[in-house]
Amino acid sequence: MKRLFIELRRRRVFRTAALYIVGAWLVLQVADVVFPALDIPERAVRYVLFGAVLGFPAVLVFGWFFDVGADGISRTQPAGPGEAAASLPLRRADYVLLVALLAVAAAIVYSMAGRVVEEPTFVRERATDGPPMVAVLPFTAASLEGDSEFFANGVHDDLLTQLAQLESIRVISRTSVLEYKDTALNIREIGAQLGADVVLEGGVQSAGDRIRINAQLIDAYTDEHMWAQTYDRELTATNIFEMQTEIARAITTAMHTTLTPQDVSQLAIIPTENMAAYREFRRAVEIRDTQRVWKNEEYRQALERAIELDPTFTRAMADLVGHLTFTNFFHQEDTESIPRAEEVLEQIRNLAPDSVDHLLAKFFYAYYTLKDYTQAYAIIQQAERLAPSDVRILSVMTWIQRRLGDFDGRIEVIKKMMQLDPRSSQHVNNLVYNLMLTHQYDQAKSAIDATEFEDYDVDSFRDILGMREHGDMGRLAADLEATQERYAAVVRPIHTWETRIVNRDFKGAEQVLAELDTDESDIGVYISDQAEARIITYWFLGYEDRLSEILPAARAFLEQSRDSDGNFMNLGTYQLIGLIAAAEGKREEAEKNIQRFLREARQDMTNYSTFAAEACQILGMAGATSAAVDCLREAYSKPSTAFPFLDPLLPYYDAIRDEPEFVELLAEEQ
Repeated sequence: MKRLFIELRRRRVFRTAALYIVGAWLVLQVADVVFPALDIPERAVRYVLFGAVLGFPAVLVFGWFFDVGADGISRTQPAGPGEAAASLPLRRADYVLLVALLAVAAAIVYSMAGRVVEEPTFVRERATDGPPMVAVLPFTAASLEGDSEFFANGVHDDLLTQLAQLESIRVISRTSVLEYKDTALNIREIGAQLGADVVLEGGVQSAGDRIRINAQLIDAYTDEHMWAQTYDRELTATNIFEMQTEIARAITTAMHTTLTPQDVSQLAIIPTENMAAYREFRRAVEIRDTQRVWKNEEYRQALERAIELDPTFTRAMADLVGHLTFTNFFHQEDTESIPRAEEVLEQIRNLAPDSVDHLLAKFFYAYYTLKDYTQAYAIIQQAERLAPSDVRILSVMTWIQRRLGDFDGRIEVIKKMMQLDPRSSQHVNNLVYNLMLTHQYDQAKSAIDATEFEDYDVDSFRDILGMREHGDMGRLAADLEATQERYAAVVRPIHTWETRIVNRDFKGAEQVLAELDTDESDIGVYISDQAEARIITYWFLGYEDRLSEILPAARAFLEQSRDSDGNFMNLGTYQLIGLIAAAEGKREEAEKNIQRFLREARQDMTNYSTFAAEACQILGMAGATSAAVDCLREAYSKPSTAFPFLDPLLPYYDAIRDEPEFVELLAEEQ
């Protein structure tokens, strides 16, 4: 054995092995860093390692038989009689080198075993329930010249709309995938964050009268390419939609899903064959995504032009009906808009009576114009069956569920929206808000603890729920102030004012008044945030002279909104008149108006759930003890923002705090 070691040393096999191991280690480190950046699958690093291990014996053989010197590679000469007899002893450096080689070799073997046995960071178990989930990343524009960017955005948006109408798959919403444009994350990471089974990515290049679309479908679990294709066609609207249809079919084929008859029917639809109409519609979509569209003439004109250019473009028609009917939702009749909406609705019915576009247009008319929420709900349920991944349809469904008082159903739909739009903190916000409304406080806290998003409203609810444990109003105010400081960029002055009222810092609340919104609402007759807050603040501070100056003007402003029968056109006005009466010390008038508000609000749970707590507070200010106690008890039993661990402690009830009925209510809640 000793003779073998001497010969290995003479032939420089130890040196060769050491250099190879160090070199292999360096290559592995570089691969581990560079491969993810180049979007090369992580398993490729293991292949490099396997190659290094398999090459090690060959290197040893090479080191035994050959030598590398100044003259290049040469065969190692056998040891002469004198050399063999020399029997050179191993030096300390030789032993150190041997131990080092063994340690490095052991580390490489350990690393190999870890890479083979352990799961990669982003490996997930495949979902087994429900249709597979597809994420379509924003398409890239292959060139900044021409219309490549325009068509990249259009193809991406239209493809999502088309995929959302398939029963055999589910598709992640546009808002969630937009953040991954130009992302450095790899497909596994994106799939894990979105909960997607596969990811589609692609690009668009428009040049002259040609358009090229390339797309590739990637398994989000293994990073393997499942399908790829490049389409090169003449630039026409028909070709654009046909290419999108071919991509959609390829996705379902690659995922081994079966298209339903409904899917086949949906994929056969070509929204428009008119390129000019398509451009106008895309212009309208851009306005809708970046501006407020209520009473936006530019938005309306873009849709009107699209329809004028293609009188069969039902998708543009449905959006126009929605726009025209929404304009008239807030008691401001437009004698031209409604007839035009009815005309367009009839056109869609004649062209595509069973389409999603017709159902959406019917929904808008039933919801905004007729205000027949039961009918609107039945229509939107049909639309949801035709487009099960359309988050917009699910969103409007929750509007109706709130008005009809179906908050449990609303919560379930919000959870579905969270799956289809997982990167939107707004859905988490809505879930927490609705759990709070329905007094499911433990579930609300669980939802807050589970979210990864930083959201002002969600963290504010966390502070409010803390009252269940500590019951300290001062601590609540401090927690809310800390949260508002953390989210200073999004906090409105009205939130600061409310926090100071909670803390009975009425002077501090007065200091905030100048920062509040002074505009009367443009969607009905309301006094401004500042005017309403000023009434409440001055009442708490006992500024009777200032109240005598502002209350008559506020009352006169609201009185002008009565209809010919003497009723206020908007239900919320009764509550505002009740507030004015309470500040004037007119308890009976305040109670009468608040009771009118509550009576009618029960018919539309949107109004009740949102404003019942405020109605109870006004009754407390008015000194209407029995009515305030009854109001709170009812609000605790129905969806509302009246929380039993918080509301009775608010300063609005200080005027009746020592009344026996109110004391009894406090004792019940404790």
